[in-house]
Amino acid sequence: MQMREPRSANLARPQGKVPADDGGFVLPVVVMGLLLMGTMTVAALLTADDEARSGRAMREATGAFYAAEAGLNWVYANWDTVKADVDTLAGGSSVDLGWRTLDNGDSYHAVIYRWDETGQPIYQLVVEGQSGGELGSRRRLSYTLTSEPGGVGEGYMLGECCDAALTMKGTYGQRTAVDTLTGEGGQIVHSGYDVHPPGWADAGVCSDSLYDKPALVMEDTTLVERLDIRGGLEGVPPLVQDPGINDAAFDTFGDYTWQDLKDRATIIVEAGTIRNADGSINIQFDDPTGSQKLKGTDHIGPRYTIDPMTGELLCDRDHPMNWGSDDPNDPCFDHFPVILLKGEVDMVGEPAYGRFYGQGIIIGDFDEVARTGAEIEFEAQANFRGLTMGKGCIELQKGTQYYGGIFLDASYDGVTCDKSYDMYTDCYPNGTPPCFGQTLLQWSQCAVDRAMVESGLFEMAEPTVPPPGGGAVLLGSRSFGESFR
Repeated sequence: MQMREPRSANLARPQGKVPADDGGFVLPVVVMGLLLMGTMTVAALLTADDEARSGRAMREATGAFYAAEAGLNWVYANWDTVKADVDTLAGGSSVDLGWRTLDNGDSYHAVIYRWDETGQPIYQLVVEGQSGGELGSRRRLSYTLTSEPGGVGEGYMLGECCDAALTMKGTYGQRTAVDTLTGEGGQIVHSGYDVHPPGWADAGVCSDSLYDKPALVMEDTTLVERLDIRGGLEGVPPLVQDPGINDAAFDTFGDYTWQDLKDRATIIVEAGTIRNADGSINIQFDDPTGSQKLKGTDHIGPRYTIDPMTGELLCDRDHPMNWGSDDPNDPCFDHFPVILLKGEVDMVGEPAYGRFYGQGIIIGDFDEVARTGAEIEFEAQANFRGLTMGKGCIELQKGTQYYGGIFLDASYDGVTCDKSYDMYTDCYPNGTPPCFGQTLLQWSQCAVDRAMVESGLFEMAEPTVPPPGGGAVLLGSRSFGESFR
């Protein structure tokens, strides 16, 4: 029998044949690489798309934010347009101003909520801005604000001042006198109905709103002495008794003391001299042993300087005789000095002393040693616009025209005024000089506000309505949020 030789283990394998148990590695590596590259490509494409979408979202979110800001600015600038609607809101209710579309396609939606029940209005303005893009990004801004009340307002307040044409402690006297030669008498008008001073409304310096007040607020109304038949008190209401008009009401003004108030004076009148606060200009204007008379065109009137570079006429605000101007075209129209009066000072005008016009804030000083207050007298058709406050007494006589408010403690002993008639005497009963027609004390919120604002005294006051010009006032509170559709 023929025997086969065993095949050697190292005999060559036939070409092109691979045993099943002996695989390669190149193809799996290539496939894996292709998969990784595909995944990275897809990831890169998705990332690029996300970046573009994110950029678009940020761009639209920014547009939505500025659309909301545009809505705020529109409501703020057009408050007079929406005021009729918000004035009628009750606390907790709202008015929807709807959607408005901007030129770039973005839009905003404003809603005003009222939160106070009574008194000074407090509103929340919620403005939602929306982009005009495909994402429809939204940003919501929320602001708190206040505005002029729809009814009677408070205006700028210094403590208890100024909530009436005249707020006072002490005796109030009012009378007219009859001319024995003609049988005629002057007329006194003491009004709390708000009026803009002549010429100011046309100059655009007063709000369109008017805030009627009482004519007279007193601690004790039994101290009213009225001996006239040709005048009266008119207001909302004409006469108010308020026990809060006590000594403390004239010692502090919010967080400020009486001395703080006097320290704001820019002009000082004392012993026949008038000077500016730093004493650089000191003018002897009258006999210091007699009554001090500040006379119309002889003394008080606008003063000017010339700009050496431009030749422009400027108001000389440092001159103590400059008490402003009622002419809207005058450089001193916005000049309202703070004037501290000591002792007796008469401010007199026509016919004997020329036209007298002043504006600003007059402070009647009080002598703690002698226990006497200032005696402030406006007479002979003198004109004044602004605020008078202090300790002492005041007289409006013989055709004086006074627009603004008065806040006075006239209860001190030793004051030189005749307290039986410490408010008005209208004319002499013997015909020399004759009666001068109407003596006027007229409440004017605009005159008080302008005096406080232009003098800088509003920094000491509590503004419970916006500054002159009206509109809304932001209270400095803002929050925002955002969302994507």
